[in-house]
Amino acid sequence: MDTEKIKSIMQMFEESQISKMDLTDGDLHITLEKDVEVKQVVAPVVGQSVQEEKTEEKTGTPIKSPIVGTYYQSSGAGKEPYVKVGDTIQEGDTICIIEAMKVMNEIKATVSGKVLSIEVQDGETVEYDQTLMMIG
Repeated sequence: MDTEKIKSIMQMFEESQISKMDLTDGDLHITLEKDVEVKQVVAPVVGQSVQEEKTEEKTGTPIKSPIVGTYYQSSGAGKEPYVKVGDTIQEGDTICIIEAMKVMNEIKATVSGKVLSIEVQDGETVEYDQTLMMIG
């Protein structure tokens, strides 16, 4: 891999919202990592107070993404989602797929319980350690 290509990759990484990236090309292995400042902007909906928003915080156990990639709720277009809000799941059940570098990775439930919420949309890019679902 030439230095111009490495510089280009580093620049793209720096300008992205990705916080960690591992890249292997033959014998060369590069790990890029940066601190990302998380900002959260909350604007109350007309007629809803900030106090009401705070009381609506979700409880339960989060299932988080183990990798950066694209979230898919089913195995293909037109297929039933692996899980829906209200479903009861068991630890080890497949709950979604995350595509990373053209590889489809089945994500398994780390806990058993009822799906309280799904925090991402089908086809959305997810970050490492981003909450995918809340299980209660």
